[in-house]
Amino acid sequence: MLVQGPFNATYIFVPSRYVCPRWREVQSLHLNKLWMDVFTLLVDMQFQSPLFHLPREVRDDIFDFYLAYDHIDFEDTLRPQLVYMGDVPYSRPLPALMITCKSLYQELRPKVHGQAVLRVAVHGWNDRRIGFGVRGILRFDRLEKLWLVVATEHPNWNSWLLFFGEVIKRARNLLALAIDWNPRPVDSVGWVGRVNMKKEDEFFGIVATLEKLQVIQVYGNISSRWPSRLDAITTRPYVVCHRFRWWREPGLD
Repeated sequence: MLVQGPFNATYIFVPSRYVCPRWREVQSLHLNKLWMDVFTLLVDMQFQSPLFHLPREVRDDIFDFYLAYDHIDFEDTLRPQLVYMGDVPYSRPLPALMITCKSLYQELRPKVHGQAVLRVAVHGWNDRRIGFGVRGILRFDRLEKLWLVVATEHPNWNSWLLFFGEVIKRARNLLALAIDWNPRPVDSVGWVGRVNMKKEDEFFGIVATLEKLQVIQVYGNISSRWPSRLDAITTRPYVVCHRFRWWREPGLD
């Protein structure tokens, strides 16, 4: 069939029923090969990046620095159970570097999806709020490391201990727990001391329920009772205590 086209050009139109079925297979094979060539080219371009020429240990240090949390990464709230455990999964944007290519996504995935920070902070004079530092969708079942940052001057157990227990119930696959403790030590004498000891018992009891836990890291000026209490939880986790803080406030780096 002759068809008159633009600029007085004449084209030959062949109905699809007259096209050889074998030609469709050949066309499909050529198209698949074209896509494979494009994919191979993109992969080669990714690995030509200077970043992939660095040793894996150096890249991990770069990723740790890149993924460091800041104040803007926390959505502090007075209703943490509603925000972080509601019907709608809590989520934050993925790091920009992670979505640049498939190779970087695979390398950053364990750190991005398997780690989170739970922070208790004070806003104003006496407004204690809880915030989660997370990237992507917050799924407790895939967390392997959790930081607990208590940035208040006093323990204020009642403002966060219950919610911490709910988090631990859902994060059963935790392998590492890091506790960054800012509150000043409390003596065990007097009514305040007895109440604090009771809350400490509840706290260590919650940590003891983590059956897969392998490492416990503690940062800050903790009470002299804590190392022995942590060792008594179980013989499985390896306990490391540091006198310095993990969370650094702006200007104190």
